[in-house]
Amino acid sequence: MRGLLRILAVGALAFSATQMGSPWAAGATLGGPNLRIPAATSVPHRTPPFAGRLRSNFAQRRGAQAATDSCFSSSPARSSTGTASLTLPFRVQPDDSLTREGFEKYYNMDYSGAIALFREERKARPGDPFVVNHLLAAILAKELNREGALDATLYMGNRFLQLKVPPVDPAVKAEIGRLSQRALALANQQLAKNPRDVDALFARSVARGLATVYSAVIEKKWLGALKQALGAYHDDVRILKLDPNYSDAKLVVGTYQYIMGSLSWWEKSIVFVADIHGSKRRGLELLRESGDGGGQESIDAKTILALFLARDKHSSEAIRIISGLYSDFPHNFIFGLAQADLLHASGQHDEAIAAYRKLVELAQRGFFPDARAERAALSLGNALRGERDYAGAAKAYDESANFPHANPAIVATAALDAGEMYDLLDQRAAARERYHRAIQTAPGSVTARAAARLLRSPYKHP
Repeated sequence: MRGLLRILAVGALAFSATQMGSPWAAGATLGGPNLRIPAATSVPHRTPPFAGRLRSNFAQRRGAQAATDSCFSSSPARSSTGTASLTLPFRVQPDDSLTREGFEKYYNMDYSGAIALFREERKARPGDPFVVNHLLAAILAKELNREGALDATLYMGNRFLQLKVPPVDPAVKAEIGRLSQRALALANQQLAKNPRDVDALFARSVARGLATVYSAVIEKKWLGALKQALGAYHDDVRILKLDPNYSDAKLVVGTYQYIMGSLSWWEKSIVFVADIHGSKRRGLELLRESGDGGGQESIDAKTILALFLARDKHSSEAIRIISGLYSDFPHNFIFGLAQADLLHASGQHDEAIAAYRKLVELAQRGFFPDARAERAALSLGNALRGERDYAGAAKAYDESANFPHANPAIVATAALDAGEMYDLLDQRAAARERYHRAIQTAPGSVTARAAARLLRSPYKHP
């Protein structure tokens, strides 16, 4: 989803600097490249007077849908394609049924459905850079979700740098390249006619952010990612000089403000060569303004704001924001998992366990499209383990392997953890079976080596 992909972008500067040998502490910031989808070309980027009504209508629609969703249908709820009455809690551009339906699917993580609709929209509007970015964002999100890279916890430290993304299909890679170049070309054509066109500037910033995602996350080309990330940032800075009320441009600027304000003085001295300064307080203010602005970046802004608040131990507000997003997009597994993780991190263990259980149950019934549901089962196991419910934890860990296309690394970790639980329950045969499964699932890994040691000697409670 776009919010997590954007976290990749705004941290690309930090991690690119790390890779090039600077003393920038990788653990001090969020990580990775920038994915964003632009705001409306023809709509003023200010908080609209109808924003409250728009959200109210959306909440009512969701309330009605919730009754249907309670039946746990085998596929995510969808509105009828072409239905003009479909509303979203933000403005879209172009404001038509195809775009609204596309974003409805996108934020409910039905990336294949979103891609199909955005392709159709591109045929109708081949010269619109925003439409090109919509399609490109959906393709990138699908690729990253395929291997479990859409995980907020990856970008709260430096695990992003070790993220293993398998080779992208050559046809998909070629299309990503073509779309990226096309979006940049269309935006630059508009800027050639009017250099002060804030919408064209934003379209270019978006295109540069998308290029950052691909360069840093998939190709690990740090210099290229750094160049694109800085370009996107400076485009947004210029937008806010031309129009201080352009709420969508505040997302990246606010995120950089927060990150720079989080660094020590010697780390900042490295960043000053990029002429980016920051304040955590101002960064959070800008993110709130972007989230409240009613534009297409508002969902992303709220997502990042919640993660920053959680980082600063403001758990209640972070949970409130993420819970609101999950309520708006109930088929979004990432929002649901983030809600459960925040509950657990804030010490609300019973609530977190209930949330993890619900995610696992919904995933088993096919409620989430293309979700990496094994992560919820693993997290449930960890939460139950913390409560010393070893039998319940073992059962949850075992469930991780039962989801379609489960990530082998997570399945192996869960098998190792299940083995430890069975050892604590004095069920040695079951424990040995799980250790063998861990070795077979991820041969040669750290997890496999740990499992091999436990085959020789049972796990003991630390």
